[in-house]
Amino acid sequence: MSNIKKIGLATGLIAVIGVAVLLGRQSGGDSTNNELLITPRAVERRDLSDVLTVSGEVRRDETKKINSAVDGKVSQINVEDGDTVEVGDGVFALDGRTAVAVPGEFSFYRELTVGSVGPDVKQLETILNDSGYKIRDIDTLFTEETRTALAKWQFDRQYSGSSNESDETITASLSPNGAAYSVGRENTAAFIVTQAVPTSSGSSLRPTVNKPKLNISASTSTVAEGGSVTFTITADVAPTSDLTIALTIGGSATGGDDPANDDDYESIETNVTLPSGQLSVPFTSEIFVDNTIEDQEDITVELSQRLESGEYDRGSTYLARVYIPENGSELRPLLTVKASSETISEGSSVTFTVRTSVKSNRDIQFNVTLSGNASQDVDFLTPDRDTYTINAGSYSVDVQIQIRRDNTVEPDETLVLTLNSDTPPSGKTDRYFLGTPTVAEVTIESDDLPELSLVGGGTVAEGGTSSFRIVADAAVTKDTSVNYQLSGTAQNGADYKALSGTIIMRAGSSSVTVPINVINDDVIFKPSDMLVADWPARIGKVEVDEGEFVLQGNVVLSLTEPQFTITMKVSPTDRAELEVGQAVSVDLKVGGQILPGVISELNDSANVGAAGEELYEGTITVTGDFSAVDGATVSIDVTLAEALQVLAVPVAAVLRSADGDEVRIVNDAGTITRVKVTIGLIDGEWVEIKDGLKGDELVVVDIAAGNVASAA
Repeated sequence: MSNIKKIGLATGLIAVIGVAVLLGRQSGGDSTNNELLITPRAVERRDLSDVLTVSGEVRRDETKKINSAVDGKVSQINVEDGDTVEVGDGVFALDGRTAVAVPGEFSFYRELTVGSVGPDVKQLETILNDSGYKIRDIDTLFTEETRTALAKWQFDRQYSGSSNESDETITASLSPNGAAYSVGRENTAAFIVTQAVPTSSGSSLRPTVNKPKLNISASTSTVAEGGSVTFTITADVAPTSDLTIALTIGGSATGGDDPANDDDYESIETNVTLPSGQLSVPFTSEIFVDNTIEDQEDITVELSQRLESGEYDRGSTYLARVYIPENGSELRPLLTVKASSETISEGSSVTFTVRTSVKSNRDIQFNVTLSGNASQDVDFLTPDRDTYTINAGSYSVDVQIQIRRDNTVEPDETLVLTLNSDTPPSGKTDRYFLGTPTVAEVTIESDDLPELSLVGGGTVAEGGTSSFRIVADAAVTKDTSVNYQLSGTAQNGADYKALSGTIIMRAGSSSVTVPINVINDDVIFKPSDMLVADWPARIGKVEVDEGEFVLQGNVVLSLTEPQFTITMKVSPTDRAELEVGQAVSVDLKVGGQILPGVISELNDSANVGAAGEELYEGTITVTGDFSAVDGATVSIDVTLAEALQVLAVPVAAVLRSADGDEVRIVNDAGTITRVKVTIGLIDGEWVEIKDGLKGDELVVVDIAAGNVASAA
C-alpha cells in the first residue's frame, strides 16, 4: 500500500511518549542503515476551549452633565474630580454667586421673581420650605412670601444683591383737599430705604493675573454746543474676557437726554465694556444746543478703581476733561407769573411762581406788587420785601404768601400779584422783559376745616415695613378722603408696595396710618443658584477652570456612579463572536486580580473611534469585589466554545490538505500509518479529534533525518 512504509526498529519498543526516537530504514540490498528521528505523542483526553481576548477599561458610568444655566465667569470651583457632593454643598460660583446642590425633579432654567408662575416656582418653594425657610402656601406663584424666604436663604449663604443699589428715599407729603381739610406746616415725612442683602462677594475670588492698566483720553479739550466729543479708553494688555469698566461722570455741565430739562450733553453711561481681545473702546457724547445764557462749563470722565473686583488698574491718565465755552449772550429773558392754585383756603399758603424764558448765568432781580380785596396782615401775612431774585442758573423763583385763618364769616377774597417792568440803572440795558401773563390772581375761600399734619419718617431696610400717620387738629365729622403724594428715588409699586395716594379718615377719627411695605427687590433667583441632581453624587470630571467665562448650556462638570463598571470595545469581527451571557475571565492588571464574570450588556450599534474605526461597546459584570482606579485597563478572556474530555492531539500532528485532515500514527512495530480524521475545537497547541481515532494511538508530531548513536 502506498500509504504504509516498513521501518526497522533501531532501539526496540518505544516506551517513552513524546521523546524523539531514532528509527533505521533499509533501502534495497544496501546494508547501510538510514535513520529517521520521529517525535511521537499519545492521543489524550482534554478540556478544550476557544477563547477571544479583548481589552477593556474600568470606569464609572456618567449619570448627569451639569450645564451652566446662565452666561457668566467661573469665580470659584469648590470640588475636584472624584469628590462626593452632599445636599447643601456649594459646588462652584458664577459671578460670585455660589451654585448650591439641592434635591429636585428638574433643573432650573430661568430667573424667578415676584409674579413668576410655573412648576419651577413650586419646586423652589418646596426646596426653601424643606430647608427650614417656611412658606405657608407652596404653589406655582412667586409671591413676596417666596422672596422673603429666598432672601433668608441667600443671606445665610452670603449672596450679594442683584445689583449694587445705593440707598433710596421715599418722601410722603400731604396734598390739599379744599372741601375737607387744610394742610398744616408739618406735612412731609421722609424715609431712607437701605439694602437688606449684604454686598458680600459670595464665595471668595482669587486675584486675576495680568490685569490691564487703563487710561482715558478725549478727542478734543473744548467743544461748542451742537458738537460732540469722543472719549477713548485704552488698555496696555487686552483682557481675556469682556471687561466692565466703571466710570465716574462729573464736571459743572449736566448730562441727560433733553436740553429742555437743562441738560447740557448726552448722558454718558457709568459702565463701559472693553470687549475681550481689544485694546481700546470709544464712546461719544453729543453737546446740546439750549436756550440758556451760560458761563464756561466742563465735563469730566474718570476711570473708577474697582477695589472689590480688582479686574483692572488705573494708569496715569485716568481722568479726561472737556470744556464747553460760555454762550447765549444774545438771548432775552421774558418773565411770567403763575399761581399754584386759583383758590386757596384760610390757614394755607399760596405760591406764585415767577419764571424766565431763558436761564441766565447772572441773577435776575425783579419787583412785584400785591393787590386785591384781601387785607394785608389780616387775611394774609405781608411779605417783608417786594424785590425777588431768580438766581443764576435757575429758571424760576417762588413767592410764597401765608394765608391767615380766622373765625370770621366773610365772603371770598382775592389776592393779586403783578410783575413790574425792569428799571435798569442809567446807561444800562434792560435785564429782563415782561412776557404773558404778568398778573396772577388767587381766591381765598373762607372755611373752618380741620388742619392736617403728617408724622413719621426714618430708615427702613428692604423687605421691612414702616408707616406715616396723618393727624387732624380736630376729629372729622364725616368720612374724609385725605390725599397724599409720594416722591423720592424709590419707585411706587416697584421699590415698595403700591400706594394709591388717597386714604379715608373715618368720621370721629383724628388720625389715620398709611403703611409703607418696602419690597426686597435686591433679591432675585438665578437658575444657576441651585443645582438639581440625585445627591449625594460623585464628581466625574470638572470641565472648566476658575476665571473661565462659560456660556449658557456649556458643560461645567459631570456626575458619575459611585461604583465601577468594566466596559469593553470590540471590532465588528469580534462583535460577531459575542453575545450577552457569555462567560468571561477579567484580568485586572492593577492589583493582579483575576475574576470570573459574564457579558451583561452588548451594543448592537457601533460608535466611531478616534481613528475612524467602528467599535462596539459592552459591559462586563464580575463576581466578587475588586480594587481598581478609574480608567485602568483590563484584559478580558471570552469563552466562545468548550469541549470537555474530548480526544485531542497536538496541532502540529495534523496534516491539512484539500483532500481532508490526516494524522500519522506509529505502532509498536515501528510502522507509520496515515489516518483520516475530523477535527473540532482548536485550543492553543491542541486540537479536538471528533472522528478517526480511538484514543490509544501514538501520533507523529515531527519526523526528521537522524543518525544512530554509536556505542562508546
